[in-house]
Amino acid sequence: MLIISLLVSSSCQEKKQYRIGVSQCSQDDWRMKMNDEINREIMFHPEATVEIRSADDNNAKQIADISYFRDNGFDIIIAAPNEAEAITPIIKEVYESGIPVIVFDRNINGDTYTAFQGADNFRIGKSAAHYARHLIGEGGKVLEIYGLEGSTPAIERHDGFAEGAADEGLTLLASAHGNWDYDAAAQAADSLFNLYPDADMVYAHNDRMAIAASEVARKRGLNIKTIGIDAAPEIGIKAVADSVIDATFLYPTEGYRLIRTALAVLNGEPFERIVTLPVSSPVDITNADILLLQNESLKEETAKIKVLKGQVDDFWSRHSAQTTLFYASVAILILLVGVLFLLLRTFWQRQRHQRQLMEQNRLLEEQRDAQKALNEQLNAATQSKLVFFTNVSHDLRTPLTLIAEPVEQLVNATNLTPQQNVLMKIANKNVRILRRLINQILDFRKYENGKLDVSLSEVRFATLVMDWAESFHAIARKRDIRLSVGIDIADDFSLALDTEKIERVFFNLMSNAFKYTPDNGRITFATEIRGNELIFSVEDSGRGIAEEDLSNIFDRFYQVDKIHPNGSGIGLSLAKAFVELHGGTIAVESKLGSGSKFTVVIPVCHVADTAEPAAPKAIGRNEVDVELGEIELDSRYLDAEKPLLLVIDDNEDIRKMIGELLGDDYTVIFAANGKEGIHLAAKYVPDLIVCDVMMPVMDGLECCRRIKDEISTSHIPVLLLTACSMDEQRAQGYESGADAYVAKPFNTAVLKSRCKNLIENRRRIKNLWANSGTPLAPSPQENARPATIPAPAPTAGSDIENEFYARFLEIVSAEMGNPELNVDQLASKMGLGRSQFYRKIKALTNYTPVELLRNLRLKRSRELLATTQKTISEIAYEVGFSAPAYFTRCYKESFGETPSELRERLAAN
Repeated sequence: MLIISLLVSSSCQEKKQYRIGVSQCSQDDWRMKMNDEINREIMFHPEATVEIRSADDNNAKQIADISYFRDNGFDIIIAAPNEAEAITPIIKEVYESGIPVIVFDRNINGDTYTAFQGADNFRIGKSAAHYARHLIGEGGKVLEIYGLEGSTPAIERHDGFAEGAADEGLTLLASAHGNWDYDAAAQAADSLFNLYPDADMVYAHNDRMAIAASEVARKRGLNIKTIGIDAAPEIGIKAVADSVIDATFLYPTEGYRLIRTALAVLNGEPFERIVTLPVSSPVDITNADILLLQNESLKEETAKIKVLKGQVDDFWSRHSAQTTLFYASVAILILLVGVLFLLLRTFWQRQRHQRQLMEQNRLLEEQRDAQKALNEQLNAATQSKLVFFTNVSHDLRTPLTLIAEPVEQLVNATNLTPQQNVLMKIANKNVRILRRLINQILDFRKYENGKLDVSLSEVRFATLVMDWAESFHAIARKRDIRLSVGIDIADDFSLALDTEKIERVFFNLMSNAFKYTPDNGRITFATEIRGNELIFSVEDSGRGIAEEDLSNIFDRFYQVDKIHPNGSGIGLSLAKAFVELHGGTIAVESKLGSGSKFTVVIPVCHVADTAEPAAPKAIGRNEVDVELGEIELDSRYLDAEKPLLLVIDDNEDIRKMIGELLGDDYTVIFAANGKEGIHLAAKYVPDLIVCDVMMPVMDGLECCRRIKDEISTSHIPVLLLTACSMDEQRAQGYESGADAYVAKPFNTAVLKSRCKNLIENRRRIKNLWANSGTPLAPSPQENARPATIPAPAPTAGSDIENEFYARFLEIVSAEMGNPELNVDQLASKMGLGRSQFYRKIKALTNYTPVELLRNLRLKRSRELLATTQKTISEIAYEVGFSAPAYFTRCYKESFGETPSELRERLAAN
């Protein structure tokens, strides 16, 4: 295959094909001659192609032509601007975009081009003036027919002729614009002859205009000399040979030079940027015939070259085809040999492997039979588990009923303490949720077994919906949720429904909307009859559902949030089952961050029974308030004298229960997720944090890790609550910096004792830091000895706390002599807020920052008193006291003796 690839690639190699775009401003005979030269030259360069477009003296068309070349990937653009002012912007834009531009014949304003090629039009005009004097003599009168206004060749030809006429003693009577065109020039000449019938000569800027002027003069019977410029063979030179005009000046084309310059630019070869073509002698009656003959010869030679090129191209085409055929034949031969080898090899392998395949087939059949038997066993086991699960759910109903009734009575009791009342409300709420979950499981098993019946009766749906929705208005008002109910059904309209099942569908959709809609959100219920279908929908402004979850949310036990579930995953599945029992459908539309909309469609049908009043509600306002409402706590959590406890848990009931259990001993604040918990920990710097592991937004492990990594909160003990009992998961918690674990469900006594122990351990650490950093005042009899400001013991805390305290001591030591040093300055230098710094120092040392700073100054002064001969005043100022008297008073309060007494005692020893 490698050989074949090399052969094919070698036969297909081609040079880069350049594309050259030529924009001509018009289609006159001179430009046709140049186009012939360009096409003749390009025949000798097979690596390039050329496309020529004419603007027909129209600025807009030329701009479109140049834009066409740019937008279609041409490698270089050659342009003759129609008018400099109009065409300069597009030339500049193309040039600055990186495409080379060659300007020829007519120039632009500025030099934003790659190269320029053109004749010296000024010298041509001057040469025309000199030749005019030769024809009409000194003092002759000349009329000028001007080219297109704004065209640089016209401007330069006029300026050159005007200067030459002045030098030669000629009079330039007037000029008129002929716009390079025969008809316009004829009108201009006719007007000029009316005004100046005594003129001796007409000087035209090209041959077409000269011919027009000559013919107008002859019609008027005027004997006026006429000269033009261009000397194109078919127009100008022929007109001279036919004595239509007297002379024409050869305006060089040299199209071949344009192509060579363009290829030099594309190939990176040297080229001349500004090329000024030489001015030739005039063409008159003496040499016109010779030039025409030369032109005919050139045409014949060009035709021969084209024929030869066609033959060469045909030869190379056939040669390429033959070469390709040869390489293809070689490749096919090699492929045939390879195929033959592969066929033989396959035959040999088949003979060798046939027995192995038969043995494998036999093994696969045995495995299939074993898999089939295993699947049957698994199905039987699954059915047994489901039956067991259903039976357990049945068995749970009796003890749950025995629990529910006493709990409900205790909730309504009037002799409970506030704490007991809150705990009973929490128990009652979760008993109801458990009972509803068991009922859902049993109903779903009936549906799977085909034993769930539908009891249809004629009901007025509008009345039912108003009654059901009324149960949710109270909870909506409490949470500032805008609940709107739109019923587009007549009050007396009835249809056949199983009221109890549709009510449960309604409750499930509405309760989900309230669960996932934030406070001050929006929930909309709408219902209508469309055709022969009842349609009702529940729309909310909650967090929405991801697109990848939409197709699965009606599957049993499926939960969108698999890490932090907020339900059993059976509610929507059962709602779908109830709707399908009515022959209807349920669908969802949702987008993350934009809320969700659930739509139920049920076909309208009727039964023989007449419309009956709505049955008693299975789920009333009390049930809604219990399951969706918030349990209000009392206000004792604001006691500032107790240790501050931060509880981080996404379950509101868990937060409230812990608050009730620990509220007598702690001031409790709450956070619903790890991110909010970090914010509150940094703001309040609590004495203890109780944190759940599995939470949305940020889990407990990451929350604990960030708390321990933050200098302002690293000292706070963290107790993790988790349902995970595996050692690996507990190890992850301890690696994150957790101080203790309590497993769910937890025992109240264990939780209280763990919290108390963590607080006590932190107090012991405070005392250790305080004693190692700034000991209390010794007795006056204690021998003073040199000391430095000590660092805390390594066992006193983590590396972060050691680092923090060491940095604090370093700052205090450096600023010891500054009497203006205060808590605000210290907090700023430590990179903390004042309150965070205060609580951090207090938590680590059991001293306030002011007390700790004063003790460190006094300890330093005691060292200086014992080891130096400085005066007491000097020492007082050195350690940062502003007055020696105040220093002496503080020193005595701390050490039980004055500085003078210390020195006297040391001198006596």
